[in-house]
Amino acid sequence: MGPVTTNPWLISIINMTIVFGVLAALGVLMKIIQLVDPTQKKTEKPVAAPAPAAAPAAVAAPAAVAAPVQDDSEVIAVIAAAVAALGHSAEDIAYVRRLPEAGWTQNARIEAISVRKECF
Repeated sequence: MGPVTTNPWLISIINMTIVFGVLAALGVLMKIIQLVDPTQKKTEKPVAAPAPAAAPAAVAAPAAVAAPVQDDSEVIAVIAAAVAALGHSAEDIAYVRRLPEAGWTQNARIEAISVRKECF
């Protein structure tokens, strides 16, 4: 067996060098994977269009974009499959509706407040 050191500072420096070396190698590996990623969509540079000769004096305001209607049929099918996996029938489901996103935020705030009260 080779020389063994008992100096704790030397041991910690060797260990930290190994850890940061491995982290640097992983960072380089991630950059390489990002560069050669076949699933990443390639973006083409847009061709510059010629500038218009005269801009119109009054530009119409863009039309308000309506929120896209979400197709919840897949979500409903997954919920029905989960209920069926529990041993119930699809008739046991009264209705399925999407809750507004604010419900998650409100619940997280209430939970954070209640946990904070328990800590003090």
